[in-house]
Amino acid sequence: MNVKKVNNIFCLYSAVGSVKGETLMNISVDGNLSENFVAADFFNYIILLESSNPSMKALENWVRNEPGGAKQSHAAEFACSLKGQSTEWKKQEEKTRRAIKQVVKWDITKENPLGAVVLPQADCIVTLYYLELVSKDHNMYINLLKKLLSLLKIGGHLILMALINISYYTVGQHKFAALKCNEEFIQKALTEAGCSILSSETHKRDFKSLLSDYEAITYFVCCKEKAV
Repeated sequence: MNVKKVNNIFCLYSAVGSVKGETLMNISVDGNLSENFVAADFFNYIILLESSNPSMKALENWVRNEPGGAKQSHAAEFACSLKGQSTEWKKQEEKTRRAIKQVVKWDITKENPLGAVVLPQADCIVTLYYLELVSKDHNMYINLLKKLLSLLKIGGHLILMALINISYYTVGQHKFAALKCNEEFIQKALTEAGCSILSSETHKRDFKSLLSDYEAITYFVCCKEKAV
């Protein structure tokens, strides 16, 4: 669990009162549920978009409370501690299970990543450390961003967390290339995709690690003004 990520998503939801609604979509690369324990307090209908079949299966097993789902109690407990209710984590797990209505395949190798699946437009989309890890170049980044935003209502909100100037990351013993993006590029991409940026914040990296080489983490809260 990324403690900073969960804490920051809690702060974003809490501080920006206009980020609310019925339906939220969440997409990430790791099949992690941690931020959804926060989202369940703000949205009643959560849709998870996932590219990996094994991650989809693990998420579905957890939602159904079946064997094979990853243990999430530590993440639920931490999310509750942000509200001063750390002993209520079991209730938060069940609340989150009820809120997650769908786990849907998102296949970026297809022109329409959803395939034949039709989803309701969301009030909010959250994408955490995603586009820079799956995009091969800046054009692909912008195209994927536009496809994600096509699932968002006009007037809906996008919460985007990005790793600035990352060129690689590791999972276990495997090293993967990532797309270097600075803040200026991301701001331009968001504007080109039809969004206005309501707020943003950048935190410089305060430690070094061989696992990845990002320089900072930036958080954007945006409003979709038009379809493009």
